[in-house]
Amino acid sequence: MNVIRIVPNLSSADFVASRDFYAAMFDLVVSVENDDWYVQLMAESNRTLNIGFLKPDHELFAGRTASSGAYGVVLTIHVDDVDEAYERAKRLGAEIAAEIRNEDYGQRHFLVVDPNGLVLNVMSAI
Repeated sequence: MNVIRIVPNLSSADFVASRDFYAAMFDLVVSVENDDWYVQLMAESNRTLNIGFLKPDHELFAGRTASSGAYGVVLTIHVDDVDEAYERAKRLGAEIAAEIRNEDYGQRHFLVVDPNGLVLNVMSAI
């Protein structure tokens, strides 16, 4: 068996805000859009890099709470130029949860909050 791709599907009450943020922040394009229940974006340069958004009341999230496990998520997005991504996030007026910095373990990164309240660890290797 070979894994073809993995698509994180996240809860979003506002598809437009989610779509617009990820398109502007990471140059992703819409690959699937159904206003009733799902929006998916992908990188044009690599069609296996995808992120999807489902309505919070979708059956895939049925009964999921902090006590039922798999609740907290931080999405790490590896980019080729984290400094440019940081400047882009600031231009978009996104909430910066942690300023850009270098880590001893070889990562330069910052934390930004998407329109759904999800923390993104945007990073480049150094």
